[in-house]
Amino acid sequence: MTASAEPIGALWGQLRHAPARASLWRQLSQAYADAGLLPQRAYAARQQRRIQSTPADFDPEPTPLAAGSPGAEAGSALLLQPGAGAAQEWAEALARWLETCPGDWLSWLYLARLNDGRAAVPPSGEPAAPGGGDPAAEASRDGRDNPRQAEASTKPSTDPSLSSGAGDALQRARALEPIAGESLHWLGVWRLNGGDHQRAIEALGPLVDLRPLRHGSMLYLGEALLRAGNRTAAEVAFTRASASTNPAFLRLLAQRVYQHNYWQEAIAVLQRAQELVPDQRETLLALAQLHWEVYDLSTAEALCRRILQLDPDNGEVRYLLNALPGRRGDAAAHLAAVESHYSALNDPRSRLASSIAMASLYVDALSPEQVAERHRRLCQPIEAAVTPTTTFANDRDPGRALRIGLVSGDFHRQHPVNLFMLPLLERLDQQRFPTTVFHTGTMHDEDTVRARRAAVRWIEAGQLDDPALHRCIRDQQIDLLIDLAGHTSSHRLGVFAMRAAPVQATFLGYPHSTGLSRIDWLIGDPVVSPANRGHLFSEGIAQLPGSVFCWCPVDAYPLPPPRPPEAPLVLGSFNNIMKLSPRTIRLWGAVLRDLPEAQLLLKAPSLGDDSVIERFIALFAAVGIGSERLAFEGPSELGQMMQRYGAIDIALDPTPYNGGTTSLQALWMGVPVITLAGGNFVGRMGASFLTALGRSAWIAHSAAQYRAIAGDLAAQLPELRRQRAALRQQMASSGLADLDRYTQHVQQLLRRIWQHHCSGSSERLLAASRGDPPCP
Repeated sequence: MTASAEPIGALWGQLRHAPARASLWRQLSQAYADAGLLPQRAYAARQQRRIQSTPADFDPEPTPLAAGSPGAEAGSALLLQPGAGAAQEWAEALARWLETCPGDWLSWLYLARLNDGRAAVPPSGEPAAPGGGDPAAEASRDGRDNPRQAEASTKPSTDPSLSSGAGDALQRARALEPIAGESLHWLGVWRLNGGDHQRAIEALGPLVDLRPLRHGSMLYLGEALLRAGNRTAAEVAFTRASASTNPAFLRLLAQRVYQHNYWQEAIAVLQRAQELVPDQRETLLALAQLHWEVYDLSTAEALCRRILQLDPDNGEVRYLLNALPGRRGDAAAHLAAVESHYSALNDPRSRLASSIAMASLYVDALSPEQVAERHRRLCQPIEAAVTPTTTFANDRDPGRALRIGLVSGDFHRQHPVNLFMLPLLERLDQQRFPTTVFHTGTMHDEDTVRARRAAVRWIEAGQLDDPALHRCIRDQQIDLLIDLAGHTSSHRLGVFAMRAAPVQATFLGYPHSTGLSRIDWLIGDPVVSPANRGHLFSEGIAQLPGSVFCWCPVDAYPLPPPRPPEAPLVLGSFNNIMKLSPRTIRLWGAVLRDLPEAQLLLKAPSLGDDSVIERFIALFAAVGIGSERLAFEGPSELGQMMQRYGAIDIALDPTPYNGGTTSLQALWMGVPVITLAGGNFVGRMGASFLTALGRSAWIAHSAAQYRAIAGDLAAQLPELRRQRAALRQQMASSGLADLDRYTQHVQQLLRRIWQHHCSGSSERLLAASRGDPPCP
């Protein structure tokens, strides 16, 4: 045994008798540093800090690495996705090390995971599809509703962890572990975060009996069970986890369960954490953020003010307070606050750059050219900070199968991207367009399972930083990498700035140019991205015929009963209230003055807050519309919201940011939509929908025309109410809802994009074929 190996084995022996002694962890951290084993050193240092509750004060990589050993961050990535060639090199180095240090529990555990990861990949290289044949799902159907029973239902004939391919290394790790169950805990966490929830259950399930008070294990078991479809057993596991008396852990638990839409339970967990340690700033901030997310704005603001009383310089609170005007519908004030914060941080790479880009879309005082220039200016530092990949080995055969990569964290029922992308993903020809999803999100539900089944490969990438995700995408030899987020909250534009594939495109997730020059194409249509507006796009324009969006309803959504003939005319909008710009308020006020008997129904999440309602009452009063003509509704479940379209006769589209999903929902529920065509993508979505639907008469090109269309439709009110079913039928038979045809068009365009790359052409427009609907 070498000098550096001898103390490591001895220290692990001592830690089995005194696992909470910080001095032993400190010595172990130093011993690993001396040996050049940096992932192990980082683990030991984290344990020391947990025990002492001290901040991180060490350099994670101060010494040369041992031969074959990765750095701390690279090692973490390999434990999540252990199929890479570097993982094999590390496994071989660990095996050599363990010959000299057989008492090193952590290195045995790492070796077990690297072996386990290789065993988890079927010979085809494709992950097993979740769902069908899932023992946990079977347990749910059989009524076995607690984690212990779920574990029993998934337990193989031998030890579940040993049958997984971890083999002798895991046996050695379990024999040496400092605390019973620690090896299975980490194996389960790595499997779960690496996307293998079924085998995570195999590892974590036995801990229900072995370590029922390991609350972290119960949290991860709950997440794995949720992904397996066993919601009842997951809830039992989360309940076990909530028995913790550690406020920091309870904050993590609240964050995780909220991500699975248990928002009321998340608030209760945080309130318990606050009772355990009153006025703890971290818990107050977590509560403020959660109330913010559920649009309880007054409570969120009060919590923020309370934090500032305790900690006047708290930097995190500023992010929430800066966005408060936007949640209350004042986009200009929100933009000004975020720009001020961005300037004060003096960090051009801050994610606030994306907040500014997104906020600018809502501000009607900015021209399309000004908005486009903002996007370019904000993205320049992001691109300047990294060196892009310039050489790729991908075969430039224009006719071969095309490897598609999708980067998204939004494949779940709560997100509009999923509404449009999931039906398309399920219909893509995976022989000709084999698709890998790099899932960067945290929420998993039944739609996530569907998306995973539809893809050829599914890689859980939420734990990977930009360089690690870039390497992961390169390893998959993706030909065409597609961004589905733009500047929205889950984006990974830094990866696209590094260029992870020879061709990169943006699609569906963001209704504007990203501003990144290294994204080659924006996939649009002749209306939202016409050739004569190419100067507004940093990307080239690739046009689909018809609309870039295709409607595929999630559920049946029956049409509501017709409104009675004597009911007054009701105009309506169910859009995010930040879209209700000053120009929109003036326009809608004019429409209401033209139609003095009409009422206006506004429904949005923020309208559950009285302070927001008061603001809009004042805004409409300023344009001559009294509160008696206004109705406000807060959020409701999706099916209930769809039925509320039965309460309105005509939907009004806002400007400069048109409705997207809401406009399609209104049309599907038989409600005509009036839109004002704007100057850029975000202001032309309504025109795209109505053009594809064959209802161009509802597209206005001026405020006067918008008012005239409203008057014409109001004059046809009895007929409009009778023809809701006819409008739905027209939509169902139009290109706006023809999913099979839309899929063909997308596949044809993807092929054209690749052929363009293979040809070496510098052309920046791939126009839709002649005969497609013209730009209005």
